[in-house]
Amino acid sequence: MKPEHQFPAMAEDGELSPVGGRAGSSGRPGRQMYRSSAHFRSLLDGLLALRQGGILFDVVLMVEGRPIQAHRILLAASCEYFRGMFAGGLRESQQKEIPIHGVSYMAMKKILDYIYTSQIELDLECVQEVLIAATLVQLEIVIGFCCDFLFSWLDESNILEVHHLADVYSLQQLNTRVHSYILRNIQTLSRTDIYRKLPHDLVFRALSSNELQVTSENEVYEAALHYHYSPEQVETDQVYLQDNLKMLDAVRFCLIEKHVLQRLNGRLKQCPLKDSVSAALRYHEQEIWQPVMQSPLTQPRSTFHCILGFGGMFTSNSLLDSEQLFQVFHPSWREWRTLTAAHAPRMSNQGIAVLNNFVYLIGGDKNTSGFRAETRCWRYDPRHNSWCTIQPLQQQHADHCVCVLEGHIYAIGGRDYSNELDTVERYDPHTNKWEFVSPLKREVYAHAGAVLDGKMYITCGRRGNAYLRETYCFDPSANHWTACADGPVGRAWHGMAAVNGRIYVIGGSNDECQYRRDVLKVACLDPEMNSWSLVTPLPAGHGEPGVAVLENKIYILGGRSHDKGNRMKYVHVYNTETDEWENDIDFKERVSGLAACVALMPPTVIAQARTWEQRRKASWEELEMDNSEDSSED
Repeated sequence: MKPEHQFPAMAEDGELSPVGGRAGSSGRPGRQMYRSSAHFRSLLDGLLALRQGGILFDVVLMVEGRPIQAHRILLAASCEYFRGMFAGGLRESQQKEIPIHGVSYMAMKKILDYIYTSQIELDLECVQEVLIAATLVQLEIVIGFCCDFLFSWLDESNILEVHHLADVYSLQQLNTRVHSYILRNIQTLSRTDIYRKLPHDLVFRALSSNELQVTSENEVYEAALHYHYSPEQVETDQVYLQDNLKMLDAVRFCLIEKHVLQRLNGRLKQCPLKDSVSAALRYHEQEIWQPVMQSPLTQPRSTFHCILGFGGMFTSNSLLDSEQLFQVFHPSWREWRTLTAAHAPRMSNQGIAVLNNFVYLIGGDKNTSGFRAETRCWRYDPRHNSWCTIQPLQQQHADHCVCVLEGHIYAIGGRDYSNELDTVERYDPHTNKWEFVSPLKREVYAHAGAVLDGKMYITCGRRGNAYLRETYCFDPSANHWTACADGPVGRAWHGMAAVNGRIYVIGGSNDECQYRRDVLKVACLDPEMNSWSLVTPLPAGHGEPGVAVLENKIYILGGRSHDKGNRMKYVHVYNTETDEWENDIDFKERVSGLAACVALMPPTVIAQARTWEQRRKASWEELEMDNSEDSSED
């Protein structure tokens, strides 16, 4: 009987990692690699035991005249500062005692504690000195710990000191956190004396940021004034607005309500502030031209990009049919919400475009009673959650597509329910007029379009009863349409999106099986090679879907499944980098013909968004109130 062997404890993960080697006669590998994750903890414990026992010390650091014994090899292995000192050929490599200047004994002792134990204790008394020592010896992890600790204690009383530390020691991560604190606390911070002592460029950068957390631009105006005058002086009107108050250059006066600007303008004599206010008033008075008057000072203070869904046709009676609502989605919510905006159009299959963060709805189906192609067009301003009409199309367009190219909006093809169209109309926001430009080679409807690298592409669609595979490219410099390679499958009522140099054609339907079926194949066009390929197919059918691109992912929203014989609630998201589809949050109601886009939404508007449950509850409460009033009248 073979004697039993006693083996040391296995590694924590217990894994054997065979590497190379020839197999023995039994087929087993002749060589294997073993790894223990417990070894590093054991090594650290051993070094700490040597330190505590005063064993094998070979260097003494003299700090403020007091010795700290250590092991040279461990110091060199722990940070660049000591590695250069002991292994870089410097005279310190031969010295037994090495003086360390510019740091305290307490701080260096804590640095050594960290090197031996991987732990360091910080408090308000020591953190500044430890930060100085960690910066000297270039221990980035400890610098990060100090920054984290300082940020956890950051408030109005110490922000000046913390910023000074970040500035003196070039601590970018701490500077970033100070900036973040100002953005989040501007309303309270701006009413303190410390605020006026902060560096001008630090405050100006915060007041200029899209991430500044305010509920209105009026608050930014007040915060700018508070940098030059105390809150008491501002509230008692002891300010001299004729002065050139530089901080006011960060205020986006175009975002302030018109009546507020008019009051302020009436109080001012000629000065830089009056010039800014007058320019903002001119901006307000030219609403129709605002999309071409955009600048950084007209942009909403937000980094919140949302998917917006307008109109559509619903299977059942819908809240969205009876109220001026549209749908809004942000991935962080994990749900679709609704927004109310007066005068929102109620249609389906509208062409949609985003130009300078204004959303345009172009033509479409007026389907309240039957189907009627539209000429009317609308524009939505996310900053004020408001609609206005723009110049209508010269011709009715339904089942068309809309693209934005070089600052113009194109309405391409479609039909008017009497004729199929080959016409293309171009909208110029500088003139608020549509004009006909180079027509298509032939009429087409139920197609889709996308823009890539300064050119416009349309694919597939219908002509008569035929489902097309055709692809055309429009070059605005030549004002000419050119035929490209046909797509791999005919389809209509589909979607298109351009992402990372490729164009994707998704969804729709055809009658290849002699009856109308969903097209699940997803085609990808490489415009440079003028060639098509197929990628991972859709998990389910989407005819007449909404399409939006958010964070380089393509969202396919609702639509009609001919295989299932109904409109659908589901949403699928395509990741172009991994070539994978995933299910996302469903709509609350079945919908097709949704016009979808992505727009930057201000926090004040987003705060008005309601969940479906909140909206339904409000509707029931209004209904009960109406019934109660009717009963009391009786």
